[in-house]
Amino acid sequence: MPVCSQCGGTDIEIDASRGDAVCIQCGNVLEENTIVNEVTFAQDAGGGSSVVGQFVSATPGRNVGLGFNRESREVAFANGQRHISQLAAALRLADHHQEAANRLFHLAVQHNFIQGRKTQHVIAACLYTVCRREKTAHLLIDYSDVLQTNVYLLGSCFLKFTRILSLTLPIIDPSLYIHRFASKLEFGDRTHLVSMSALRLVQRMKRDWIQTGRRPSGICGAALLIAARVHGFRRTQREVVRVVRICDVTLRKRLDEFSDTAVGVLTAQQLETIDLQNYGVAADPPSFSRNRRLEAEQRRMLMAPEQEAARQRREEEARSLKVAELRTRLAELGLSSAGRKPELLARLLEIG
Repeated sequence: MPVCSQCGGTDIEIDASRGDAVCIQCGNVLEENTIVNEVTFAQDAGGGSSVVGQFVSATPGRNVGLGFNRESREVAFANGQRHISQLAAALRLADHHQEAANRLFHLAVQHNFIQGRKTQHVIAACLYTVCRREKTAHLLIDYSDVLQTNVYLLGSCFLKFTRILSLTLPIIDPSLYIHRFASKLEFGDRTHLVSMSALRLVQRMKRDWIQTGRRPSGICGAALLIAARVHGFRRTQREVVRVVRICDVTLRKRLDEFSDTAVGVLTAQQLETIDLQNYGVAADPPSFSRNRRLEAEQRRMLMAPEQEAARQRREEEARSLKVAELRTRLAELGLSSAGRKPELLARLLEIG
């Protein structure tokens, strides 16, 4: 028999429906919201029976069929599993990828990561995390296409998800996507040869620091374009850009960075016969080389004589003039004012 801890009384009133135990003598509450494992029923005023108490599930997603309403987390688990299956089917992911994504989604729910976020974004973050771990040939933009969602919103959700779970993912290797992009460029029976040449170029770009800090699509686009030219395929930059889903400016930057390396001056035949990995010395990172050129230009400007600075000011002033103003100045100097702006500008700069 329970005894009150305050007054030592034994007259205890127990209310099983509320899970409370109260001392009648002093009013001390001995137990409150007690969890019991038996099911009791009570009769209401209309003669109907109802379950007394509240069901607490030991594991999420469990349904005992007693007529209880499922908790919000259980509903979130069920919806998440359904959406993960649909998205994985659209991206042709295996069953073990779905199972791993379901476990990550459970962690997201337990950390309240789904609060204030769209379920599709969280699911995409879970599946993309699995793809990064398993090193599959899937990009975040693939999820954006399927879900019709801004890729930057998915990227932001993915970064926050990995940060809150303290996940460490491997760096993306562009080599994973070479065969996928090569198959879309229609090289026919020489697709494998072009892919292998592109893989060799990617490895060389990694040695020359071009791959570091760059998105894999740009590296793959530049390598595939060069490999296609080596094997005699006249693929344009526009065709490559459309396949690898990057901007044409990004592709030109990667090509310019490759041309500045020791391998960039080789011919198509040399690119196929020479061991690219061990050829020449490794180039400096592109950002490092660019900053050194800017610093050299700034030093040259600081050390330039006054006449050079004055000449550059006159040149900038002349370039800012419109065509009509250039023709007026040339006419005042007795020079010909015919021609286009570059010709007029060169004529005016010749006389100082």
